[in-house]
Amino acid sequence: MLLFGRMATLGGHPRAAMAWAAEMNAYVCKKSGRPLALWSVSFGQPVGSVVWTVPVDSHADLQAAFAGLAEDDGYYALIEKGAPFVTGPMVDTLREVVHGAPTPGGRPVGSVAVLTTATMSADKGADAVAWSVELASYVTSVTGDPSMFLLDSYGTFGQATWIGAAADMAAVDAASAKMQTDPGYLKRLAASGGLFIPGSGRRSLATRIA
Repeated sequence: MLLFGRMATLGGHPRAAMAWAAEMNAYVCKKSGRPLALWSVSFGQPVGSVVWTVPVDSHADLQAAFAGLAEDDGYYALIEKGAPFVTGPMVDTLREVVHGAPTPGGRPVGSVAVLTTATMSADKGADAVAWSVELASYVTSVTGDPSMFLLDSYGTFGQATWIGAAADMAAVDAASAKMQTDPGYLKRLAASGGLFIPGSGRRSLATRIA
C-alpha cells in the first residue's frame, strides 16, 4: 500500500483559504470515489500549510483514481479559484507503507497526526528499516495509538517516515509524556546510532479538518 500526499502553503484570509481547501477535498472525493483527508499543519511546516492525503494500492491505482480529473472542468475551475491562496509550488509525496496501515475510512475530523522523517545511512538501510518497524510497533504497544512506518518512494533518497495518530491534542500530550519516561523507548532510541544521517530528522504535527 502507498500513501499519497499533496502539500500546499496557503495565504490570504485564513478562513477563505481553508474553505477553498475543504471544497477541493470534497470535490475530488466525490469525483474519484476515494477517501481523501485534508490536514492543517500546525507545526514543522510554513504557516498556512495544508496536506491532502489518500491511500492507494499502487502507482497504477493512483493514476486510475484521478485520471478523470484531467478532463474535468469543475476541477480546473477550483484550481483557478484557489490560485490567489496558493503561495508557491505544491509538493507531492508518495510513501510505501512498511508497517501499520491507514485507518479504514480515515481518521475522524479533529484527529492529530505527528509525522517524523529522517534519512537512512546508505550502508545501514536494512538495519534502519528493522529498527524503525520495531520502534513503531513498540510505540503503539505503549500508547495504544496506531503508528505507521513508511519509506518515501521519491524525494530525498533513503528518507524514512513515521506517522503517529492521536485522537486529539490531549492524546498527543499523554503519549508524549509516556514516551519521554519509558525505559524501553529510550533504550531503543539509543540503539539508533549510525542508522540515520545526523541532522536529517524533522517533525511536524497536523490536524484533520475535512
